[in-house]
Amino acid sequence: MQRAPDLPAVEYAERSDPGRDPEKQANEDACGYRQTRFGHLCVVCDGMGGHAAGREAAELALATIFEAFERASDDSPPAQVLRSAIEEASERVHFMRTSEVAAGRPGSTVVAVLLHPHGTEIAHVGDSRAYLVHEGQIFRLTRDHSIVQELVDRGLLTPQQASHHPEANRITRALGMAPDVNVELRPQPVHQVTGDAFVLCTDGLNDLVEDFEILAIVGGEPAGQAVGRLVDLANARGGHDNITVVVLRSREAAVAPETSVKPTLAQTSTTQTAGSAAPLTMNQAPVALARPLEPTPPPRSTRPVRPRRRPGALLILGLVLAAGAAVLLFGVLFAEFAERRGKRNATTGPSALDLPPSDAASGAPTALTPGTVVLPTASAPAEPLVPLEPSPASTPKRKR
Repeated sequence: MQRAPDLPAVEYAERSDPGRDPEKQANEDACGYRQTRFGHLCVVCDGMGGHAAGREAAELALATIFEAFERASDDSPPAQVLRSAIEEASERVHFMRTSEVAAGRPGSTVVAVLLHPHGTEIAHVGDSRAYLVHEGQIFRLTRDHSIVQELVDRGLLTPQQASHHPEANRITRALGMAPDVNVELRPQPVHQVTGDAFVLCTDGLNDLVEDFEILAIVGGEPAGQAVGRLVDLANARGGHDNITVVVLRSREAAVAPETSVKPTLAQTSTTQTAGSAAPLTMNQAPVALARPLEPTPPPRSTRPVRPRRRPGALLILGLVLAAGAAVLLFGVLFAEFAERRGKRNATTGPSALDLPPSDAASGAPTALTPGTVVLPTASAPAEPLVPLEPSPASTPKRKR
């Protein structure tokens, strides 16, 4: 790759895929790379507003940003050029004409990095993300402009709950919503070192692939293979949306500006522990960042996945004791039921056919006491019975 003499050497790769959803086979994502006078520029856009309208919005935003860099004045600061380019893209998307009757106003998210000799500028609008993979850790450089992220910032949701929230993809900011847009730009550039990799992606990737998985793939493979594996992993898990991922790996460290104070050894090293909120300073002048880089909170990225253990002796003993307790409880209930049934039979008294037990010791028979029989009294004298006369049918027949 031919590069300007004053630009750091980089490794770049991109991949965009429509995903597996049959209703989203029109890819509304757009991405690209340009080597500009201000540095290596990488941009990822995720269009919205209908299949054709979303694709047109994303492509228009991408083309506008590249054109703005070509027209920018040479003495403009790189960060200002990046901000102005994204603001111009939002205005053009807002007034764009589309060939499709869109479901709402067409728009697009955007995330962009500009890597130059003195660091890397990060800017975004929407929920497309940028990550930094640095020395075995991954740092999320952007914060989603979404309703769910606002709930996380207020402490109403945890990051784990936010990732599975039904409103996770409702964004609060995008290109084209209005002629003007509030571009979020890091106030200080990230001072990369050799081997650092910047990862840009749409939500079709980070919805299905965890941060620690991005770290493992990008940190261990060349950029070209890493983007392919990430997209394949998202598709293997459903691919419910368009998937776009870009990897820009720096081959040279950033150089601090001559006007800044030279960093000390303590400032150039990274001594963060898991969950630490200390700012990441790499070849950086001692300037306090408005938002320090924080590694993605472990728990899964720093804890290896352990194989499932087979049931141990304690578990088997517990199951045996539980089964014994169940059998004992059944026996007690059965005995209680039998005792209650015996008591119920005893209270009903002997039946007419029951005989009192005989005295086995004396051998004498037990006298039976007849019960009292009550005969009905006749209210009038009974009529005399008339003798019956034999009928002819009662005469026996002869045998022939």
